[in-house]
Amino acid sequence: MKFRLLFSTILILFFAGKNSIAQTLKTYKDAVNHFEIAIPANWSVTQSNPRLKLIAIGPQTSDYTSVPENINLNFIDAPNASLDAAYAMSIESNSSLNGFISVDKKGTSVSNKYKWYINSHKDLQNNITLQTIVFVYYYKQKAILLTCTAMPQSFDKYNPVFFKMANSLKLQ
Repeated sequence: MKFRLLFSTILILFFAGKNSIAQTLKTYKDAVNHFEIAIPANWSVTQSNPRLKLIAIGPQTSDYTSVPENINLNFIDAPNASLDAAYAMSIESNSSLNGFISVDKKGTSVSNKYKWYINSHKDLQNNITLQTIVFVYYYKQKAILLTCTAMPQSFDKYNPVFFKMANSLKLQ
């Protein structure tokens, strides 16, 4: 009986750990672009797109049938703008992209540090529908866009992690 209880407990903990997205975060610092952000410790940082200041990608599934969770950070010159103007520009720009489906939800951080919106779109390379939350900041004449993407079936699970990352972003 004790062995069965111990075995059951181990199985529950194993599967809870496999399905949990509770992430250990690490701080990524960029001295050139003057920012830091917490990202999941098991994510890879890549420089595959020189127009973006940061790309971080979650682990890929072994069968490569999905798009891994990922984020990117973009700085756009926006002299004499504001957070509201940067936010409107971001929504307008994303809405005009091929594959765009809809803006599903909007919000503002408690501290008014950023505004955010969730959209759905199709990845044009593989025709998979994705969900994205875009956090828009305005700092030193720049619109800063933190774009966090996940598959629809895992998006709600990753939302708390995405908000932790957004709240951790420090611009200097």
